[in-house]
Amino acid sequence: GSGSIFETLKLGKPLIVVVNEDLMDNHQSELGEELANRKHLYCASPQTLHQTIVDMDLNALVPYSPGDATPVAKHINRFLGFTDD
Repeated sequence: GSGSIFETLKLGKPLIVVVNEDLMDNHQSELGEELANRKHLYCASPQTLHQTIVDMDLNALVPYSPGDATPVAKHINRFLGFTDD
């Protein structure tokens, strides 16, 4: 799932996300496609996996840098009435 995707990216490992197209609300597909567009990983379906492996260039991948969630968390806390610590 999404957690495994981000864990792998944080470790700096190359990754191919193979999407389960049978899932109705497939957030994994959306996440995989977005991160592939940003060149952090490759995204494939079972039908395109072989061609993705043949075509992929690991040197073209861009390292993933996790964002800082602190500003968003502070904003939510203020909205909920909590003070900044």
